[in-house]
Amino acid sequence: MSTETRKQRMDKEFDFRVLQHGVSSGRLKIFTDFRVFNQGHSPTYSPWDNVAPLLFLVLVSLALLVLVGIIVGVLALLFSVVLYAFLIRLWVMHRLHERTRAAMMQNLYNWELLWNMGGVVLANDRNGQMCHAPGGNWRTFVLSGLSDIAGALRGDTDMANLREQTNMSRGDR
Repeated sequence: MSTETRKQRMDKEFDFRVLQHGVSSGRLKIFTDFRVFNQGHSPTYSPWDNVAPLLFLVLVSLALLVLVGIIVGVLALLFSVVLYAFLIRLWVMHRLHERTRAAMMQNLYNWELLWNMGGVVLANDRNGQMCHAPGGNWRTFVLSGLSDIAGALRGDTDMANLREQTNMSRGDR
């Protein structure tokens, strides 16, 4: 287990802030692999997203089978299969992607955890470059593709440090 210095951690935090700004401004896109994150070991996996719709469709089909007749029940079950395959599965994919993306953008710890799982691609809209997890260096990718945002944020942190130093010197008088 490696220990990182305070400076290294601050640099990572800064790079993550640049990433957040890039994603929120729409210049960076995050793509996730459904197969990687739709498993029990993924922190963004929800078994209820997968089970509840299917359980509901089967129960409705079973109720129709018992209450109305075998033909209607079987037709309802076939309709349920089509509905699940073409609509509900897409809905589950969308929910998982949004949940994973939101978790990634929440903090650096989540970002690193989910990035190291693989199944994530960062794409830069301006130059078309991509960075694939976990092998790609997201920090270099973000800083090289968003150097203007990084410069602006560095300016903000420089201004914040200057304001803090000014406030401290005023308090000393």
